[in-house]
Amino acid sequence: MDRDERHSKLVEELVMVFKKEGFRILSADLPGYPTPRPLPNDGYGDQKPKSPDVYAFDSTSQRHVIGEAKTGDDDFETEHALTQYNVFLDQFDKSTGVQAKVYIIVPGGKIAEFNTMITHYIHRDYWQSLVVVSSTQSEGSSGGT
Repeated sequence: MDRDERHSKLVEELVMVFKKEGFRILSADLPGYPTPRPLPNDGYGDQKPKSPDVYAFDSTSQRHVIGEAKTGDDDFETEHALTQYNVFLDQFDKSTGVQAKVYIIVPGGKIAEFNTMITHYIHRDYWQSLVVVSSTQSEGSSGGT
């Protein structure tokens, strides 16, 4: 399975996690869903808007939920990925001011590596809005592509 296929499988799994949590899926980078819209970038990295893999709404907490899949194939610390983390964590509902919750799914065998990177890169004030999901379907790949 190539990197794109592994990424798609992770996005599918994340959609299932969101559904299990009771989130309403608004868009996803999967067939059968509207394509996620780019989210505004208020000055991070390349300054360009970034589209998540999944965009949903949690009616219980009345907040948007942003989902991103990372394969662990050298995609945790790229300039693109680092910009995504900042852009996604910088999303606030215009009417309520509530910060979006960001879920990032990674292969189970890559959780420690991802957690080490993200806790050093993302300011601790944002940690409460970040959920790292360990994939139950993917333990990690045999190398980068």
